[in-house]
Amino acid sequence: MTFGRNFLPGPTGVHPDLLAAMTAPMFAHYTPAMRPYLEDVQPALREMFGTERPVFSLTCSGTGLLESAIRNGVRERVLVVDSGFFGAYFATIAERCGKEVIRIQVPLGQTLEAEQLEALLDGPEVDAVALVHSESSAGSLAPLETLAPVVRRRPDTMLLVDAISSAAATPIEMDRLGIDFVVAGSQKAMALPPGLAFGAASDRLEARARSLPNVGHYFSVTRWVRMAAEYDLFETPALSLHFALHRQIQRIAESGGWAARWSRHQALSGHFAEWAAQQPGVEMLARPGRRSPAVSVIRLTGGQNPELIAGQLAAQGFLVGRSIDNTHGPLLRIGHMGDIELHHLDDLLAALTPLLSSSSGGDH
Repeated sequence: MTFGRNFLPGPTGVHPDLLAAMTAPMFAHYTPAMRPYLEDVQPALREMFGTERPVFSLTCSGTGLLESAIRNGVRERVLVVDSGFFGAYFATIAERCGKEVIRIQVPLGQTLEAEQLEALLDGPEVDAVALVHSESSAGSLAPLETLAPVVRRRPDTMLLVDAISSAAATPIEMDRLGIDFVVAGSQKAMALPPGLAFGAASDRLEARARSLPNVGHYFSVTRWVRMAAEYDLFETPALSLHFALHRQIQRIAESGGWAARWSRHQALSGHFAEWAAQQPGVEMLARPGRRSPAVSVIRLTGGQNPELIAGQLAAQGFLVGRSIDNTHGPLLRIGHMGDIELHHLDDLLAALTPLLSSSSGGDH
């Protein structure tokens, strides 16, 4: 596939430079040869999360670290914000880890607001609040800036954030906001192949993890914080992905750093929203001010068939996402993240615009 035509909400397209980096020969990860691949990237990963804490990278999907967040951060009861498919998924993980879960359901495309969270936390006592920052099933972005202070007014309540599709697309500011656990995935705005998960834990959460009996072994936060701080790995990592990560961090620095990357993602999101506002039979699912910079989701209101449109785009070499849940209605999910540039998005929109009118009516 030609680079720049993958608009899935993940996995994103991978730049040829990174694919080339992955062809380097293998070596023993427990030798000094591994250290630069862990040490060189650490400052950039900390900046991505907005933290001075060590950022650890595990060979697993983001789900692995979501489970780690629950096992290491929740004693008994967690309030989970269900604002879409992945919010519900976070709640399911917590339940399967044996925790009591209070699910707060938010209409698709909307977000929980600070005053609502304040009222909820005045109810049954919870050990933690878990939420998805960028809900890629809906294209919505939770307002961490206002939600985090509500949690922080309760010092013994942890804030666990799924930033799998927001990290590298927008600032997280973990330390300033007092977030206790952040999870990111390699296959989203970082634009790497799937297979690495990145995490950071506050000192509060690390202290809680030490007090809990069943945090497991591979997903033990205290182990991973220690290894990240010492630029060490015990378990065999996905070496090729670390080669790609090392090169991607270099590329991000060469192209203006995180600030430029965040700005580009915001510009892509705004450009897509401007286009959508001009299309009949299309509406953005999330409202202004609550839209993800990584993923835009449109509802097709003119009778268009999303399956047909996605298939027609695929025939032209473009990949887009459809509704992740049949109950969500006729949606198209457009991932404009990673190394996508404005001209790539314009190419997609030029192909998509005529399909929206030609597939309306009786094509279901």
